[in-house]
Amino acid sequence: MYSSIYSMRQELDRIRKPVGTRENPARTCRDLHHGHPQFKDGWYWIDPNLGMGDDAVYVFCNMTAAGETCVFPDIHSSQMPTIPWRKENDKTDWYSNLRGGFRISYETVGTVQMTFLRLLSQEAYQNFTYACMNSVAWYSTKDESYDNAIRFLGENEIDIGYDNSKIKPTVLVDGCKTGRSKSE
Repeated sequence: MYSSIYSMRQELDRIRKPVGTRENPARTCRDLHHGHPQFKDGWYWIDPNLGMGDDAVYVFCNMTAAGETCVFPDIHSSQMPTIPWRKENDKTDWYSNLRGGFRISYETVGTVQMTFLRLLSQEAYQNFTYACMNSVAWYSTKDESYDNAIRFLGENEIDIGYDNSKIKPTVLVDGCKTGRSKSE
């Protein structure tokens, strides 16, 4: 009798406070941090849709930031080759529409899990490094303008840029201002 009660209690603890393993994934890193504040930054399993464990996702949990869930893009879209990308015409175009361009993808996370993660999150950010050579990424000191600032298109079709969105990117370093050198 006592062993059955003990087993049930352990199972309830596993549900209430998952440990982030493949067999016992948390819903988000924030949930994992809430149940185990002593856990360190590291790689854990999460299952945002709480479905079958076979679609759980291996993510980095930034526990020093109260359980920030960090997902990384697919390997094939996480880095671009360092080659000149010329616009075909003068109209503004997305990188993914250029010859050889592509979208940054998260297919390994999966559409369903990413959707649930979005619904469970209050905010999100993405780090992006632009390696420039004779090009401007954000501000142009030559033109004294942001006319050629790069823009991003969110999964929700929101245009994120300098002057054409409600959401403005935070530029940590703009080493491409002069448009003449190689920088980031």
